[in-house]
Amino acid sequence: MNMQGKLGRLLVTVCFGLVLFGRADAANKTKTAHAVIPFDFWIGDTKLPAGNYEMKHSTSPTLLVFTSSGDKEATEAFVLPINNDPVQESQAKLVFLVQHGQHYLYEAWGVYGKRIVTAQYGMPTPTGDMRVEVPMVYQ
Repeated sequence: MNMQGKLGRLLVTVCFGLVLFGRADAANKTKTAHAVIPFDFWIGDTKLPAGNYEMKHSTSPTLLVFTSSGDKEATEAFVLPINNDPVQESQAKLVFLVQHGQHYLYEAWGVYGKRIVTAQYGMPTPTGDMRVEVPMVYQ
């Protein structure tokens, strides 16, 4: 192999390593959102009490982990992308569907775009009295 071939292979290897390093670094920069949810609510078949919650995408943009302040309650919400366009932090929110006086997590709008909870997929988008929005704040 000539010198140009070796130099080309080295350049490709270095570029590949930088891409992998960049992806690993981006994965470690997980943003955490906080919300005060003033009512008991359901994520799938798990009921959580009203309170202060921290939300983060721990391993994937399709897994959102809810942890209450003081780590009293925690559960996971599996979500599907509606779109991957991040919303402005000032528009980040949780959307709840209200049925029979119960609140069900329907969507999360945040840094990974708009996501729908898998248990709610195929359900009509809540509107009017059937919809409650709770703002999320990123820190």
